[in-house]
Amino acid sequence: METEPVSAATGATGSVLKKLGALLADEHAIPNGDVESLKAELQAVHSFLKTLSQAEDPGERGRRWMKEAREFSYDVEDALDELMLPPRDGSGNSNPDGFSEKISTWLTEAAARRRTGQEISDSISRAGTGGVEAEDPRRDCSLYKETGEPVGLDGPADELIKMLNGGGQQLGVVSIVGCGGLGKTTLARRVYNTFGEQFEYRAFVSVSRKPHLVAILRDIRSQLGYEYDQTLTEDAQSFADSVSNFLQDKRYFIVVDDVWDVQTWDIIKGAFPKSNFGSRIITTTRIHEVAKSCSATCGGRAYTLSPLITADSERLFYKIVFNSGEQCPSHLKRVSDKILQKCGGLPLAIIAISGLLIAKNHEDQWEQVYTSIWHGLGSNPAVERTMRILLLGYFDLSPCLKSCLLYLSVFPEGYAIKKERLVMRWIAEGFIPEEHGHTLYESGERCFNELINRNLIQPGEMNKFGEVESCRVHGIILDFLVSMSNQDNFVTFIGVPGVIPEPQNKVRRLSLQGDNEIPADLILCNARSLSVFGGCVKMPSLSKFRHLRILDMEGSGEVEDQHLAEIGGLFHLKYLRLKSKVGKLPQQIAELQYLESLEICESNATTEIPSAINQLTRLVRLVVNDETILPDEIGGIKALQVLRGINVNTQSTNFVRQVCLLSNLRELSISFINYYAGDNWKENQEEMVSSICRLGRANLHVLHITINEGADEIFEESWSPAPLSLRELVVEVGVVSSVPRWIGSLVNLQKLAVPMWEVGEEDVVILGSLPDLRHLSLTALAAGSKEGRLRVTQSHGFPSLINFQIGGEECALGLVFEAGSMPKLQNLELEFDAEETSSVTNGGFDFGIKHLSCLTSTTVRSTYDDPIRPTLEAAMERCINDHPNRPTLIWMK
Repeated sequence: METEPVSAATGATGSVLKKLGALLADEHAIPNGDVESLKAELQAVHSFLKTLSQAEDPGERGRRWMKEAREFSYDVEDALDELMLPPRDGSGNSNPDGFSEKISTWLTEAAARRRTGQEISDSISRAGTGGVEAEDPRRDCSLYKETGEPVGLDGPADELIKMLNGGGQQLGVVSIVGCGGLGKTTLARRVYNTFGEQFEYRAFVSVSRKPHLVAILRDIRSQLGYEYDQTLTEDAQSFADSVSNFLQDKRYFIVVDDVWDVQTWDIIKGAFPKSNFGSRIITTTRIHEVAKSCSATCGGRAYTLSPLITADSERLFYKIVFNSGEQCPSHLKRVSDKILQKCGGLPLAIIAISGLLIAKNHEDQWEQVYTSIWHGLGSNPAVERTMRILLLGYFDLSPCLKSCLLYLSVFPEGYAIKKERLVMRWIAEGFIPEEHGHTLYESGERCFNELINRNLIQPGEMNKFGEVESCRVHGIILDFLVSMSNQDNFVTFIGVPGVIPEPQNKVRRLSLQGDNEIPADLILCNARSLSVFGGCVKMPSLSKFRHLRILDMEGSGEVEDQHLAEIGGLFHLKYLRLKSKVGKLPQQIAELQYLESLEICESNATTEIPSAINQLTRLVRLVVNDETILPDEIGGIKALQVLRGINVNTQSTNFVRQVCLLSNLRELSISFINYYAGDNWKENQEEMVSSICRLGRANLHVLHITINEGADEIFEESWSPAPLSLRELVVEVGVVSSVPRWIGSLVNLQKLAVPMWEVGEEDVVILGSLPDLRHLSLTALAAGSKEGRLRVTQSHGFPSLINFQIGGEECALGLVFEAGSMPKLQNLELEFDAEETSSVTNGGFDFGIKHLSCLTSTTVRSTYDDPIRPTLEAAMERCINDHPNRPTLIWMK
């Protein structure tokens, strides 16, 4: 993986180095002069920035140097970008000689910064603090000393003990997973002290981010009472082997707390023999991938610890502040609710902030704590320690992931952030490095998933294939990110309570929230991104944002024609997102020669896109809404890879015919909405099917179709030749009576979602023949009946299917799996009406789940009345217990 061009740690140094390399390669650009020397000096500055960013506390001088070096890199990149612009109306830099003088000035400044960076780096190395983990703040438990019995853990402890009691005499493993501050360690300790009393041999050890494995294994050996020669020097593997030998014929209970990576667990688990004496292991972790690895040991299970419910949060809060778990004075109730909402059910955050409110009885005092406490981390040791515990995961991230996480501070609290929007913005900012064999979007998507995996962001909406489509940031985490971003001038905030921008500051990224006015002394011309969440009335003219790369105004529905009048001057713009009342985008959009992504979100007005869009040679992504009118000449945008939101029935027939000319198109999302239809709707449908079939022989991988009526008619069109390149096909809203036969020829199809009236035997035969199908979602009113249940057998195929979702809230589910069916299925989701299904299954709810040999998870969504509830729950529990894998059972209502 290459170095990311831009990051929160190194500023734009990576990007500047790349551009200087391009100048050196182009002998006609400017005289080389000092360019090579400047590149060498900046390379050293870049290295020192990366080194110092790995230290959790580089010191005040180090922080100041890093900030100044980053600001310098941004200024250099802005000037280089001006040089590289093609001359137009005098806007391009046509003075290479003058630019050579700038290079000389930059060289002098870079050399001075390099020398200072070397001094600071050497000083940290001599002190022995660079790259060394600070003392684990979790070891100071003073925050808990006055709270007495933990609140809200009775239920989780009972559930955990129930899981530990299952599994017979085999070794059992349960992994507790959740974000920092939830109380995973407290829960594990409580179960250790109660459930663990029945074990003669037991141990409780903490691992931490940078573990000393030999010390951990030595601690386990000591707690087990295993006598050994302490003068012997052994490596971790030898220690693990000796503990395993000791425990070979013993019943033991071990808690391994705070595991941060799979590799560490792989070594530690070697100390625990897989004997049949009823031994048990608990692990705790913040990272889902680690929990999955731990629970995979001996068919174990993961337990996701949830935040406190509102009632328990209040009980804990009032218990500390008022020495009572009962009530809050009426004059403080409003602000109390705001504080608890901010804490989001995290016990550690509640404990920390409640401690600051003891003996404070005035509402204004509480308001002051609410608006400022998390933005002043150094002002209170308890709060600072709490934040360090919550954000230990931040310091464990790569530079790329740190930038991606910090960038989330741009969005307001409670905002649902779409994955695609976020990833495209990361790419436009330059945070995502290029990886061989992967697109930038794929790399960015992996970053998004990794932040969820590490419990640093909260998953939001899921698509039909169980993939996360949006996220939110916990209020406490967001406050930390806002504080960090503000401190480092990574983002400037207008309208965020408690955050005041520094005067005379060069704005690099601007988040405009609410209707607040931008201070006149802020320098806006260097801003790289502008995000508007609120009104546009007080927004400055776009002419002030000459270096803008990102303009995101989806948060405001007040964008009108006059706001975009000067958009043609944003020559560096890469990403444009609007939620607008604009009648027609200006012709000047043709000036945006670096634009890669254009999005027009849902709005209350019809927006027309001019034919000038064909001049955007770098445009790869065009997302519109049902009311957007596109030009006939769409086929001229040769670089386009994503085209989404097109209502086929409202476009011109010439437009529809031109879609097939987009030979690089990889993703197409269209709708056939009849209540918007023009007179040519029938011809448009036929032409669009023809275009899809032609694109499906080229690069088209993803096709989403929304149909409000007449789905069978559309799929009965001549889909020939079949679009064989498709890997994902999703049909929404409309219902088909059967799976179209041509779908059976899509040999590359991996994901399929189809709504149906009833799933029948012939449909199963067609779908089962797809060799690479991995994710299947069938929304249906019925699958099988009393007269004949729908049986899925080994002969039906499904050789690659991993995830299967079937049914609907009114579905009578008569499905049954037989031996050998769906041999690779891991995740099953069943949705049905319990009463209707009971009539089909004769009240047994036996779906043959035990025959799915690789099953790890079963989700049941069902509507049912109380009389049938015990029967349904008992039947499903029996199915799960009869399965040799003991898959997880998840109930959703």
